[in-house]
Amino acid sequence: MERKILKIAIIAVLLICVCATIVNALSFTVTMTPSSKVVPTSTEFTVEVKVSNLDVGTNGINTLSGYLNYNKDVFETIGESSIEGRNGWSPSYNAENDGKITLTKTSFVKTEEEVFQITFKTKSEEDLGKENVKGLIQFKGISASNSASQITASDISIEITVGEEDTTVGNTTSNGTISVRPSNTNSNTNKNTIGTNTNTNTNKNTNKNTNKNTNKVTPYVNSTNTTGENIPYTGVEDTIMYLIGAIIAVAIVFYIKFERINKEMK
Repeated sequence: MERKILKIAIIAVLLICVCATIVNALSFTVTMTPSSKVVPTSTEFTVEVKVSNLDVGTNGINTLSGYLNYNKDVFETIGESSIEGRNGWSPSYNAENDGKITLTKTSFVKTEEEVFQITFKTKSEEDLGKENVKGLIQFKGISASNSASQITASDISIEITVGEEDTTVGNTTSNGTISVRPSNTNSNTNKNTIGTNTNTNTNKNTNKNTNKNTNKVTPYVNSTNTTGENIPYTGVEDTIMYLIGAIIAVAIVFYIKFERINKEMK
């Protein structure tokens, strides 16, 4: 009897290992792309979040979630209206739950696609106290669902410099090299006369950055739920239990057939 139980257990373990290997092979990539990595003070900018390299099975994914972290001493506090779903994705944002963002879609995604966009605003120079301050934006604990299992992705982050970037223009007079601050409007005229030679350099640079987001996000409404609330994903644990039970049942069937074949051969 003990030998029979041992054989069944060995077969079940082998089948579980095979299934675990298949599940672990599922993967996808999430990227964040800012509209600019150098942003003046008191200025809005956007961050685009995209999924790619989707090796997620035949279904694709229809949910995505993660936790948004950012330097609140560098950027203004954001709300749900700051997050805009793209390509049919519906977002919800819970600042009290460690900044969790949950997105759902009524169809499955199998290829690269932009999922959502976040609008941030840098704090004023008075609040920051100095220029060229660096702020970090992170999206962590990322996972997606293909209705059969949860698939995780690596944490991502970007760094934003708040202030005005000095760039050097490759135009030199006898007085030296001209330095330009692109976020200001200025007119710089240098005149230098040597004998009969006159060198005049006029540099005007105007850079105005205005970004306004008035999008209103509507929470995802399931076809069987008219309350307007997101339905949390609860099928993963049940699916795993059913899978383990099915594996054990298959192992028992294989064992019975194996024993019958042995008896017939004897």
